Amino acid sequence: MIVEIPIEFYRAFKDNPERAMLEYLSIPVGATNPYFRSPEHIQGAISKGASIPLAIDEDTYALRPDFRATNVVPRYMHIDLAIRRDAVGMSMCHAVGFTKRQMRMPGDEEYREINIPKIKFDFVSRIKPRRHYDEREMSFNALMSIIEQLVYEREFNLQDGLITFDRFQSHQMISNIRGMGIPCGLLSVDQTSNKVMIDFSKPEMIRKETISREPSAAMGALRDALHESRVIFPQMTFFDESRTWIEKEMDEAQFDGQKGKVVKMEGGTDDVLQSAAGALFNCMNNASEMIDPEELSAFDQQSEDEFYGNLGIDSIADSDNEDGFVEDSFGVEENDLSQTMSLEDFLGR
Repeated sequence: MIVEIPIEFYRAFKDNPERAMLEYLSIPVGATNPYFRSPEHIQGAISKGASIPLAIDEDTYALRPDFRATNVVPRYMHIDLAIRRDAVGMSMCHAVGFTKRQMRMPGDEEYREINIPKIKFDFVSRIKPRRHYDEREMSFNALMSIIEQLVYEREFNLQDGLITFDRFQSHQMISNIRGMGIPCGLLSVDQTSNKVMIDFSKPEMIRKETISREPSAAMGALRDALHESRVIFPQMTFFDESRTWIEKEMDEAQFDGQKGKVVKMEGGTDDVLQSAAGALFNCMNNASEMIDPEELSAFDQQSEDEFYGNLGIDSIADSDNEDGFVEDSFGVEENDLSQTMSLEDFLGR
């Protein structure tokens, strides 16, 4: 494929061709059948949380001193352990509000109107073994320490929320976390056959609900939320000079038609992406109407500003006229085609 590039974009393509391909042509480099096809939605989620600093020092595991809960809204976490245990994707999020949508939820046969959450991530992290401690692989005790700090010192409400893992090796941690009174279980983002629901009537505080024919339900939930501008990402660590780890892994995520699911490209990684998808999926399936009104107001204002900004309008007032995994007419004239959207763009293709 040969693409003609306007001269005004020459510098961008010369300095960083991969990023320019993604930003200006919506072509992720590497993925032959990219799953996340709308980088502008990803950038929108990142820009909304640009003022939220990193919560965890990923080298020392230290929490930022002022990182603590400001409300009692339940938190939802997913932890993705790399096969070689050389990294861990760890993400936590919560609902900041709800919006009505006509949609078919994973496991449902028919579309119905539901209240679907607007989701803010507290952190999206890639944690590595601490070389200064001569660690060769991830320490489960260190992960438990982070969770204990979040609950007991920083007062995040995980007791009414949910933590999920993706591997059998997590069974001891799951038992320990349940001992803290936190619902906890296994969730496969790679091959999602069920969703984990909070159920305090059960001894393990969870139950499983089967999802049929949707092996990429968790990834699909994340993609849909991004497309609908229902996500805020905080600051995240960078993979290279231009991309965070989650952007890099979204670039490498592709849909395998034969397997019917999202896979990473050969040689790629997906630990951070899967942790974010799992946390969001848990929140989507379990979040209640318990929210912080101040967070909702901030979220909605950011979304509105972004919406009008995309139209070149400062505000509404300026115009008269959006692999080892385990199951368990507005402002557009009729003859002005410059702001119309093709069907392919509308569908995010």
